[in-house]
Amino acid sequence: MLVAVAAALAAPPNVVLITLDTTRADALSCYGIPPGPYRHDPVTTPHLDALAAEGARFAHFFAQAPSTLSSHASLLTGLDPHGHGIVRNGFPLPADLHTLPERLRDAGYDTIAAVGSAALEASMGLDRGFRVYDDHLPDDRGRMIQAPADDVVARALAAVDARPDPAAPLLLWAHFYDPHSPYTPPPAFAARTRDPAWARAIDTTGADFVAFAQAVRHGRAAPQDIEQVASLYLAEVAFVDEQVQVLLDALRGRGLLDHTLVVVVGDHGETLADDPVYAWSHGSNTALEVMHVPLIVRGYGLPIAQRAVIERQAGASHLAPTIEALVGLEPSLGAAVGFEELLRAGPVRDEDGWPERPTLPVFVEATRPRLAEADDGWNNRFMHRGVFAGGYGAFRVPFLDWPTAPYEWGPLPDADVLDLLQELVADWDAHAPAHSDAPVAPRTEAALKALGYTE
Repeated sequence: MLVAVAAALAAPPNVVLITLDTTRADALSCYGIPPGPYRHDPVTTPHLDALAAEGARFAHFFAQAPSTLSSHASLLTGLDPHGHGIVRNGFPLPADLHTLPERLRDAGYDTIAAVGSAALEASMGLDRGFRVYDDHLPDDRGRMIQAPADDVVARALAAVDARPDPAAPLLLWAHFYDPHSPYTPPPAFAARTRDPAWARAIDTTGADFVAFAQAVRHGRAAPQDIEQVASLYLAEVAFVDEQVQVLLDALRGRGLLDHTLVVVVGDHGETLADDPVYAWSHGSNTALEVMHVPLIVRGYGLPIAQRAVIERQAGASHLAPTIEALVGLEPSLGAAVGFEELLRAGPVRDEDGWPERPTLPVFVEATRPRLAEADDGWNNRFMHRGVFAGGYGAFRVPFLDWPTAPYEWGPLPDADVLDLLQELVADWDAHAPAHSDAPVAPRTEAALKALGYTE
């Protein structure tokens, strides 16, 4: 049965999916401020803030893997990492899995993607279902083959302008990679976030930055330097914010926002100096700063929620079936469990409490080997993993039993609830895929080695 939102549609709406790589929720000023006095201007993302104010902002949305390929696979298939089997970057999407672009293509959509990172190059399989999949990445920016946000926008709009059938509903996916290290924002944006009183420049592109991260871990880094690196990260996010607005303004000028669903979502976050052990990285743990990501949904000319903050939690694998429902299709991807009922126009039921009331559990696991890598069984079995459910969280640390930390926005779980959370994760692990060794595309392999993801 189609939900009321879909039933009210006279025609399939356009879909604009914008993914923000390495963007923790509190990197957007509408979500708050990262720990530490990093933000000299309290509003670093005015355009995304305005989009959130007009539409629906999800306060508790989670990535399920802290790496680009695995997280995007969840966003596009409706499957968590155990469902799609991508343990980390470089493992292609299995050929038998269906994707949201395929679903929309088969429903008559013209499907276009422009991506900004070699981690998503076409050989990884996320090109499936796209008529145009532009992964042209001319710029080796220090440690990662990537394209800047303005290049992604230009390529996306060029593909839109060359559409063979402009009357067909459009799926446009734009992927912005800039907030990923190295943090090299345009100078004008760096000037907006950096403390002008601190003249020393930190280079985030080479071996010196690795040494700086080690200094942070051992408590030897100057506080001003730590602030400066965080400000460079926020400047990258601010640059993406501007380019998102450039893209939306251009689509509006082409008449492509009149009847359109816009979804802006982070793929995973980034540890700044929150945890010195993991400073300036992601992938090795499942802490809040790498798993809590923004989700903003805005409907232009559509009967969905406006000016709303949704408190109920959801995760990456719940997005694809939600988009199916919002465009008028029967949800079919993944487990077909979405959250479209939270996006009805007018008052919504917005309560979440586990186990007394229904919730959408979100299973999470790390993707970057740090201590040891499994050589049998599921590749991530020695890595951090856990579950968020109804305001509670439980996390398992490698080689230890259950030293857990409660999720900050929920109450401390009592013993019975913690037992249930642990049982959820144990059952999830029991149904994990078998170990696999995957071929890695050349550009991805070079980038992964440069970033330290592989030997």
